[in-house]
Amino acid sequence: GSGLILGIIMVATIGSTNNTLMSASRMYFAMARDGLFFAPAAYCHPRFSVPSWSLVFQAGWATVLIFSGSFDQLTDMLIFAAFIFYGLGAFSLFVLRRRNPSAARGFSVPGYPVVPGLFLLFSVGLVVNSILERPAESLYGLGLMASGLPFYYFWTRKSRTA
Repeated sequence: GSGLILGIIMVATIGSTNNTLMSASRMYFAMARDGLFFAPAAYCHPRFSVPSWSLVFQAGWATVLIFSGSFDQLTDMLIFAAFIFYGLGAFSLFVLRRRNPSAARGFSVPGYPVVPGLFLLFSVGLVVNSILERPAESLYGLGLMASGLPFYYFWTRKSRTA
């Protein structure tokens, strides 16, 4: 019983980690192409068509995070931070629909406005609950997000002057 559950959790964790590593490296790749990250991250391997240096950057960052605390702390911190952005994404749907009601849309959200509204409420609830139940990890998550601001300002200033 418990071995089976542990095996399922391990497979799910490995799959989720693989997805995170691959998608984050693509974000670094796109940011570098836009001049918002280190230029080598924009390199695409000629034979395999993968952003090889972006994968190296992501592997390095993942290694730093692995050694930064326990798995439980890390997941609490990152899930908290992620749901802030998920909630902002759901909120932006309402803002964009209000600002541009007649805009052409390639995709229509099923059950709008109920489904994204429920998701937004869930996201806000999870963030508030995290702050109340795990304030230290929530603060670390906010600190991790805030630590990116100096880099963002550096890269945007650099790309404006280039």
